[in-house]
Amino acid sequence: MTSRTGPLFNTITQVGARFFGSTSSLILTWLIARQSAGALGAFRTLFSYLLIGDFIALLGMQTYLIREISLHPENIKKNGLHAFIFAQLVALAGIILMGWLAFFGGGYSPIIRHGLFIVAVSLPATAASLVGISILIGLGQAPACSFIQGTEAVVRTLAGIVLILLGYGILAVIGAMCLVRLVLPFAYWRAVKNSFSDEPWKVDWAFFRNFLRHVPTFAGISVLAVINRYAAPLILPWILNDAAAGLFGAAYIFIDLVMLVPTKLTINLIPVLARNGREPGPVLVESCRQGIKVMAMGVLPIVAILAVVAQPMFASAFSGKASYAVSANVLQVVIWTCCLQSIDQVLSAAIVAKGKQLVDLQTLSVGAAAMVLLLFILIPIFGLMGAAYAVLGAIVIQVAARFILVGRQIGGLQPFELLWRPAAAAAAAMAAATAAMRIHWLAGVAAGGLAYLAVLGALGTFTRHERDGMMRLLQAEKA
Repeated sequence: MTSRTGPLFNTITQVGARFFGSTSSLILTWLIARQSAGALGAFRTLFSYLLIGDFIALLGMQTYLIREISLHPENIKKNGLHAFIFAQLVALAGIILMGWLAFFGGGYSPIIRHGLFIVAVSLPATAASLVGISILIGLGQAPACSFIQGTEAVVRTLAGIVLILLGYGILAVIGAMCLVRLVLPFAYWRAVKNSFSDEPWKVDWAFFRNFLRHVPTFAGISVLAVINRYAAPLILPWILNDAAAGLFGAAYIFIDLVMLVPTKLTINLIPVLARNGREPGPVLVESCRQGIKVMAMGVLPIVAILAVVAQPMFASAFSGKASYAVSANVLQVVIWTCCLQSIDQVLSAAIVAKGKQLVDLQTLSVGAAAMVLLLFILIPIFGLMGAAYAVLGAIVIQVAARFILVGRQIGGLQPFELLWRPAAAAAAAMAAATAAMRIHWLAGVAAGGLAYLAVLGALGTFTRHERDGMMRLLQAEKA
């Protein structure tokens, strides 16, 4: 029987392994930003396309794969083989699409169009790696997965840093990152091969047809999620220019960092929620409620404090680069999406665990439509800040729709009850950070954090009953 560790342990190991990768990535982005906003814009656009490969390589079926392996570990080999075949077909379609964009994407600069060819080459390897990641997470083997992902992040960003310091351009950096991607499937194969049975590899067309039967819904979810996450950084260089994308990307560095833990935690909660979704009674509802509470308590203080200290923080990070002042304004708006995204991820994972993928698709349709509509309306009017307002507005609409639609299916979420304490504590943190920032913005960070914890404690958030409820979810495991 496969041993499973809890989602808290899995998240800690994954985030710990990614810490050095994230740190080096921040340094790389900073070095490129020091060159010019245009260079950063080209890099962030191409890097976004590289990351999109992680989303669309299985057209969202990675969520299905994780769920099925968690529930039916005896079918690992079947699921893995057919997912791999499907992923390679998707990768081929992705190569064709990126090639079309490279040839006919007239709104993009030449450097972005050339870089798209490089990114396209890495798609088959990305697809194969995503299958390996899904298998490991489904089995609850986060340490192996996190070690490989962390190693990739460190190697690719260190290679980029060296190339920038040696005077090479953005295309060389993206090329090095894609080269690292090409060797990853071998590492994942070594990690998962011992989990496969001794039965021969064989394509089961009936099994494959059943696999494909779930694709339309999950594919729709995946495509809409990509629109919600990447529409702004991909549309900005098209409508405005690479420099605008760079200024927006400088703010989005902090979104990526803040979302690292919530995203990993949600991924590791999927197997737990999938098992709870099969239990009678309100087990899934309670898990969902605790997940929302954990996300809000963990993310809101960071969001609130960063919104306060954004201006002096950017002035310190980009001294002598006055153009990045607008990036601080963007950050003060878009940083609030982190808390909303974190809560949205838990609700999405819970409804998929219940087998109601259509509800997830409906919610994302609302969010994606709002995102695209707001971007094309607000960017021409407000420029770069229009993109920030559009991103925040779209996620607000999506989360509101999510609570309504998901609440109809699993009921009893009561968001006000879950969120009022963290929201009140976050307001106190902002007030304390504003006052202490007169000394230094780092003093504002420290004062805001202390005020947040003090108010949470005073409101009874850390009682034994509250702690037990959250830890039951975070330490859930199954032998």
